[in-house]
Amino acid sequence: MLSKADLIALSTATPMPGISLFLPTQILGRETLQNPIILKNLLAQTREKLEVFGLPSSRIDALLAPATALLEDFDFWQHQDHGLALYLSDAGMKAFHLPVTVDERAVVGRDFHILPLLPLQEQDAEFAILAMTADTVRAFRAGRFSITNLEIADLPESLESLDETPDYEGSLQSGGYGRPNTGGKNMPKTQVYGDSPNEWHKARLIEYVRRTAAALAAYLARQPARVVIIADAEIGGHLMKVDALKPFIVGLIEANPAAMDDAGLLNSALDVMQPIYDTAQSTALEALEELLGRKDTKVCSEPAELLSAAQSGRVETLFLAEDAALAGRFDSETALTTIGEGTGDTIRDLPNLAAQMTLQNGGNVRVFAPDRLPADMKMGAILRY
Repeated sequence: MLSKADLIALSTATPMPGISLFLPTQILGRETLQNPIILKNLLAQTREKLEVFGLPSSRIDALLAPATALLEDFDFWQHQDHGLALYLSDAGMKAFHLPVTVDERAVVGRDFHILPLLPLQEQDAEFAILAMTADTVRAFRAGRFSITNLEIADLPESLESLDETPDYEGSLQSGGYGRPNTGGKNMPKTQVYGDSPNEWHKARLIEYVRRTAAALAAYLARQPARVVIIADAEIGGHLMKVDALKPFIVGLIEANPAAMDDAGLLNSALDVMQPIYDTAQSTALEALEELLGRKDTKVCSEPAELLSAAQSGRVETLFLAEDAALAGRFDSETALTTIGEGTGDTIRDLPNLAAQMTLQNGGNVRVFAPDRLPADMKMGAILRY
């Protein structure tokens, strides 16, 4: 699974040359035989591009060797998702199985091409899921396309894992539960010490929820995240009342999580999260349009200015069209940008470079359909200052 750390590592790498291969992949049946054929075609294209760089055949062979080995790896092609990204350099190869289809493409340049991966890692995408029943508590880190187990310290395993013992017990003078009444009419009434069974069960359930909430709140204090709760009405209702969790909880799904697999849990949680994603995208776009409308100096769309701002860490949010493409040269020493097509190791994909520098400096990158950005904009930014 692609993580944000992976994306930043790709952004900061200086492979020279960097090889980025993207291919749609088939998942089932005989159609999976198409996968290595697509890769073989991409490797042929890549070899031609590397020859333009002036690399000798021996080095080209070494660079492409890890991907070439995949052509005969039958098992590898039987375990695919909808897309595949391969990054090759002198350091070896990194492969990422992608939950979305990507266009077939081979890119060779001074750095790795990350634009097709950006929609998978928008900053609003990650959240947490707490799936809780009396029998088990499970926590997950999730995104729009992925779900993985989340380890949280001190999270109780189940209601039965609590170490309290019942305080409901009959008097020693009683004949005991379920025994015939043999004491006669002068037998003293049974005396009860502690709570009734229903009250005791409710108290244990509340304690179970309290411990779960305390463990989750401690984790969120260190790693803030939106939280979707999947639980029955009683457990979920108690969790929703915990003050320490209220700032993080974005929704409660009243359901039995034990009846769902991981994919079912993710799909249910996405019903809560999708409107949040949509709102975040719309809010960011409205902010861009407002700044453009009043010609505010904190917004820019001119490539040279934008790249200079991205390099210096001034880009707060970078806006890219899905089909953004602009070739040119960028001098990291002077921040001088030259727009123009060409070949060789000095030509770079400028939107890709802008995204890399924005991520390296802690900025956000948002990708939109081309018709959603203002006035034919392919690349724009809101600046920090």
